[in-house]
Amino acid sequence: MRNWLVAASATLVLTACGGGSDGGAGGNDRNALAAQACKVAAESRLGGKIYELDLQALGASMKPAPNGEHFLTAPITIEPGLTSEAKQIVECTVRFSDAKPQPDVVGFVFNW
Repeated sequence: MRNWLVAASATLVLTACGGGSDGGAGGNDRNALAAQACKVAAESRLGGKIYELDLQALGASMKPAPNGEHFLTAPITIEPGLTSEAKQIVECTVRFSDAKPQPDVVGFVFNW
């Protein structure tokens, strides 16, 4: 339930901060799409555990790599508030293609 609330809140924040029709939002849209792809990759590795991940920080961290891919990184707290709480760093690499707007996650790790 808590994971759902975090995800819903993050989605609302991303939606509220999403680009309008100002013409300069394309980069921000790509950052948000990349962050969302990395979030899905994180969830697939967490096995239903609750977590906290700042999607805005993850998207804002996007840096181009020399090979045309993009690298994103941000802190993640797995099972926040529980005795099993773990703080790690998400490191995610995505690749955009002209064939679809959503990027492919080509690399992902939790770094201690």
